[in-house]
Amino acid sequence: MAEVKRIAMLVYDDCDLLDFAGPAAAFHSAARHLVRGGAADELLYFTEPLSLRGGPVRTLQGIVVETKPAPELTPGMFDTLIVTGGFLDHTHCDPKLLDWIKRASPQLRRVSSVCCGAFLLGGAGLLDGRRATTHWEDCDHLRACFPLTEVESDALFVQDGKFWTAAGITAGIDMALAMIEQDHGHRLALMVARNLVVFLKRPGGQSQFSAMLRSQEAEGPLASLLEWIVAHPGADLRAEALAERANMSLRNFYRAFEAMTGASPADWVEMTRVEIAKRLLSQGIEPIQEVAFRAGFTSYGTFRKVFVRRVGVAPTSYRERFAARHDMHAGGSALQAVSAT
Repeated sequence: MAEVKRIAMLVYDDCDLLDFAGPAAAFHSAARHLVRGGAADELLYFTEPLSLRGGPVRTLQGIVVETKPAPELTPGMFDTLIVTGGFLDHTHCDPKLLDWIKRASPQLRRVSSVCCGAFLLGGAGLLDGRRATTHWEDCDHLRACFPLTEVESDALFVQDGKFWTAAGITAGIDMALAMIEQDHGHRLALMVARNLVVFLKRPGGQSQFSAMLRSQEAEGPLASLLEWIVAHPGADLRAEALAERANMSLRNFYRAFEAMTGASPADWVEMTRVEIAKRLLSQGIEPIQEVAFRAGFTSYGTFRKVFVRRVGVAPTSYRERFAARHDMHAGGSALQAVSAT
């Protein structure tokens, strides 16, 4: 029987419900699974909502979470602490909250935050000399508040020793899945991802940004061009061809494109093609060479090189992480397929 890992979820008035509920749902899904060949249940995780004073806590969305008072921790009382986001920064919260986090940290195997919860870890003095992230909108503010912290603006989550920070909302689920994988292996983490109907268990270094989503949200003279790129990944997408389609000189096109997207045309096209490939890999079982062609790459070799550089894993590994739908039903249910590690 694996040791039960108790997860402390630190919440407070006006914290973000999804920062709390996302990781909690992941650990709850992993909490029980059937041991292969037996009927015994194995409890893996137990989550406990905590607040400074205990009792009902009203989240930013108006939903109330019942909590217990945050105790003075002793070694082994909790395995992991997850600090939810909500405050604009650490200067807006009760100083007693920062003091409790600072005192609790040495008693925990993992200390983590979701979204602006990173400001509370920083305010408790836990991020000096460490790498961290938060929601991309708040990364500059995190740098300004904590100049000794190396802020990674584009990461979904960052692990630096025992300290983890997630970008926010769904990235909190990604972080929780990575913790589950660290504790109990890839198969259980994948089962949890399927159970939550998460699109994919994404590596922490994957970008917070989506070129395809930003193409839909774009406004201005190049907005229609960005949508056209998504719809025609196999077209001639060189900067010269795109400038001609936009009826702009090449020099003005470069300037306008980077002002709108923050990326060069070539970088944007590459990001878009990789995102299309990721979607195709996760949805079907067509040959990977065909995926490369449909996403706009001229060869599998180029596709694989670009994919590994941007995503951190090979296309085949990416598909295996999601797993084809027919694999979910092979040999019984997903729960029965997972054994204790």
